[in-house]
Amino acid sequence: MTRRRRNNPKQQARTGSAGEAQNTDDSPSSWASTTRTQYQHFIPRFILRRFQVGPVKSKTERQKEFRRTGVDPEFVHYYDVATGSLDIRPIGKVYGVPNFYQVVRNTDNINELEEKLGDLERHAASIITDLHNALPQGTFTLKRRSLELLRKFLFIMHYRNVSCSDTYFQADHPQNARSRQWIESFMKEKDIRSSVEFWLYVLRYYLDASHSDIMRDAAELVEKYGELGLQKMMIESHIPPDVEHFPAYTYHVHANNYFFSIWEAAEGEEFIITHNAFGLWEGLMDGSPDLHRIFVVSPRIALVLRSVSLRPEMKEVVKPLSLVSCLLHVNPTPPTPSYTSGQDGVQLEHFQSARLMSNYRSSQKGGNDSFAFNITKLSRAQTLQFNSVVLINVQKTGSLTFLSRRSMLRTARVFRSLPTNFPASELLVPLIAHLTTTMESPPSQSPTAVPDQDVDALTLVDVVLYVLLMQICTGSRRFETAYDRAHLVFRIMEKAKPTSFADEISREVEKAFKVCKYFGDEMSVGEGVSFAPLLSSISNELSSQLFQFMIPCMSKLGAVMSGSETILEELQDEVAVVSFLALWHTLLCTSPRASEILSKLFKKFTSADTLALSFTRSLHRNRLSQSSFSSEFHLAYSLRIVCGMSGPTTNSISQTYYKPSPGGDTLNETIGKWIDEMAIVGCLLWLGKHRRSFLDYMLDGFPQDMNFKLFEDEEATGST
Repeated sequence: MTRRRRNNPKQQARTGSAGEAQNTDDSPSSWASTTRTQYQHFIPRFILRRFQVGPVKSKTERQKEFRRTGVDPEFVHYYDVATGSLDIRPIGKVYGVPNFYQVVRNTDNINELEEKLGDLERHAASIITDLHNALPQGTFTLKRRSLELLRKFLFIMHYRNVSCSDTYFQADHPQNARSRQWIESFMKEKDIRSSVEFWLYVLRYYLDASHSDIMRDAAELVEKYGELGLQKMMIESHIPPDVEHFPAYTYHVHANNYFFSIWEAAEGEEFIITHNAFGLWEGLMDGSPDLHRIFVVSPRIALVLRSVSLRPEMKEVVKPLSLVSCLLHVNPTPPTPSYTSGQDGVQLEHFQSARLMSNYRSSQKGGNDSFAFNITKLSRAQTLQFNSVVLINVQKTGSLTFLSRRSMLRTARVFRSLPTNFPASELLVPLIAHLTTTMESPPSQSPTAVPDQDVDALTLVDVVLYVLLMQICTGSRRFETAYDRAHLVFRIMEKAKPTSFADEISREVEKAFKVCKYFGDEMSVGEGVSFAPLLSSISNELSSQLFQFMIPCMSKLGAVMSGSETILEELQDEVAVVSFLALWHTLLCTSPRASEILSKLFKKFTSADTLALSFTRSLHRNRLSQSSFSSEFHLAYSLRIVCGMSGPTTNSISQTYYKPSPGGDTLNETIGKWIDEMAIVGCLLWLGKHRRSFLDYMLDGFPQDMNFKLFEDEEATGST
């Protein structure tokens, strides 16, 4: 399923509380007397101002009003999830923590890191302002150094936004088991006395070093240990205690594994920000996270780092078994580089090492390279889906900010209308109530709205399916077995209009189907036979056996099964199983228990069963006196079509196909012989389609004058 799983702390770089240097960002505290206690933002003011309520004021106007009133003249909408309250708060009092960056051991300048963050933010703010100005053109060009600075800003926004800074480098924390020895050794060598101090030490390293410096440090690690060796340190083994700049490798992965893209919200729609909206990961590739990293910088713009495995030129090189993402339908293009050498591109193979590549990029020549970005304009549906990724990660102790109430209400309603969001959307119920009762017109600085085109949430769902899913989630509708519940949902889905719930199921069934189709045979499913209908109800024992057998089976075939994290995800897994049961043939070959379990799920004595039985009995009676088949092969091929070897039936012939018996003169013995021959035909068809070279080898053993012709596209003269 398209699981927009919540970011856990490690994958999110443990999102949370960090800050910015207020006294370097035109904040009121820089106009008043400076004290040791400062409110330090983890979302910079220049980003929050993009969400400001009321007219945006110049620096001079803000200073003048603050001196006159002593009140911060900048405000934003602020939804407190824990209390369910929505109000308008001063920018200077939201998305920050007092004294978070103060380095108490630095008696010369306790706010050293604040000032360095402020300097980085000023440069990033200038670039992002230029980006907003370029929106009408649809393109934006950056020199390499500006792009590197923006990437560094995003990475530090990701790193500094840490709710558990005291545990990020905590030696005895369970998630740090592989790096414990390195942490303890490093702390002893550098006289670091706490995990928070270690976290600030690494932050200083990222701030002091340029992008090029960090990448050079990482290149040295890559040359010494290799990419695979470093990845193994992070995932499987331990970080050696003598590694000096291991944090540089984390930065290197962030920089090299993603390409930079710019996404613009649809007209009339807006992006939203939350306490943890910087560096959110989204998407899975073969079960591993981080197809996307999301950074919302304004109601109009989101900067998205997309995995390089999704670059267009990588499609033929990287072929993952499964991609799970609700953002795959957005197709940002990588930037177009312009190199100072005048070449269309720098061939990576010219650089024999990571260090040489890093040296080129840090050189004056490399610094003059430029990159042209096409700004990806999202549709309304894509913008709402993007916001859903942000909302699914809202925490019970978190917060949310938006520009216009009308847009936020539409976004929240659409998010809540999707069945997969039922549990998470409960946190937004108070917000929806506030917005509904206090609706106001969009502020004058809001992006141009599309009149009379509000999204009706009911148009995005099938009402009958929605009501049923709601009843299941709330427990007001109960069923004897999990199978009975899944079967009813499946039957309603067959008649329902397209929904995201059904689409997610269909995608996973299709993945498994493709695997089965490849390892199956030439004949299409359903050729010459009608499938037996599934029973609407089975016993609880058989229901348990079925899902215990089928869910792991589908996972092995490439479907992404949730593992029953919530009632709705459990239901999606079960409905996917019911949907997949038409692929009877391959499943029966996967386990000795499959035939026993699956044959009980279909209604017996159907017309398809009757046809298969009567046809074989008639053949047995008449074939000795007169036959309409030119050969035994012709007979076996025709029997195979009629008896439904590619689809689910309950007739004994189809079931016996998987349990061959020796032939003989009686009806049962003859049918057993025919079944063996049908199996041989199936094997030949598969070999002809997928393993022609092996089939050639087999047929070379036959006399050449036999002149075998098994496939219609063959010449009459020889082997296949």
